[in-house]
Amino acid sequence: MKKRILSLLLCVTMLAMLCAGCSGTPAGSSDTSAGSSEDAVETSKSTEGNVKIGFLSPTLQNEFFIGIDNELKEGCDEKGWDYVSVSFDNDSATAISAIENLVTGKCDVIIAMVSDDSCDSALKAAQEEGVKIMECGVQTEVYDVCLNTVQKDIGVEIGKMASEWINTQLNGAGKVVVYTTYQNQDMQERGEGIQEALKEDAPDAEILEVVDIGKDVVGAGTSTTENMLQKYGDLNTIVCYGDAAAVEAMEAVKAAGLGSDNFGIFACDGTNQALAGIANNDVMRGTVVFDPLGPLMIEYCERVLAGEEFPDMVGTGTTSVTAANVKEFYTAE
Repeated sequence: MKKRILSLLLCVTMLAMLCAGCSGTPAGSSDTSAGSSEDAVETSKSTEGNVKIGFLSPTLQNEFFIGIDNELKEGCDEKGWDYVSVSFDNDSATAISAIENLVTGKCDVIIAMVSDDSCDSALKAAQEEGVKIMECGVQTEVYDVCLNTVQKDIGVEIGKMASEWINTQLNGAGKVVVYTTYQNQDMQERGEGIQEALKEDAPDAEILEVVDIGKDVVGAGTSTTENMLQKYGDLNTIVCYGDAAAVEAMEAVKAAGLGSDNFGIFACDGTNQALAGIANNDVMRGTVVFDPLGPLMIEYCERVLAGEEFPDMVGTGTTSVTAANVKEFYTAE
């Protein structure tokens, strides 16, 4: 009996050794093939469609960000990628929590349109989990690829449009209010660019006030414009850092019965509402249009997942749009 048991044990042992040999893993050693398999999956994600993209937006309540969200959805659908978007409502604590949730939700790339460096620790933790970070519209210390423009240059572009209109339509006699925000460094720099261009290119114009209207808060453009119209009876030009406030300002000016050829509003983002205002000869006179961001984001998601490195900021293009060229960008429905 003992001999039969010993023979059985010997057979089992030999079988185990043979299986180990066939698998290529020496008996008693740890199996490292799991890591290689995961690496292979990571490498092939950009070509096989096994990708999930997360979009972290300051807000999903205005046309500019809604447009990017829709472009990203469409682009991900075309590639067979999973997609999720979330708004942090311009609140850093909410943004940090959202980043953590996107990591837990197995996103491969997080497109973070954060406002400042307050989320850097959360973004760094996401990178350590293997998530690629794309920043857009801001450049902090933590990213794998950053799509951005020099914000002050955008402000200068807005200011130059406004200056040209002031000099042509008002013979230089502009009475100007500038809408900016001090709660976002990039937008603050955009506001500074606006002011510099106005002072240089429309020297006879007067900047009546520079107003901090916050971070794309719905209704801020309306209430601020109503206050400015009451405060300055000779106000004839409003220059905004973004279209959301500018479109609201346009409606407030028209509601006040001041929608004449001698009132002008200028901004940036190239939203459909702003373009419609320009095309319809409303008091909206100019906006700066970005090259389509959604398709660009999709392109760089694919490239960064394929292993490309982008240590420097990737610049995005812009175009100034006024009545002279609005037909190239807007077609009435």
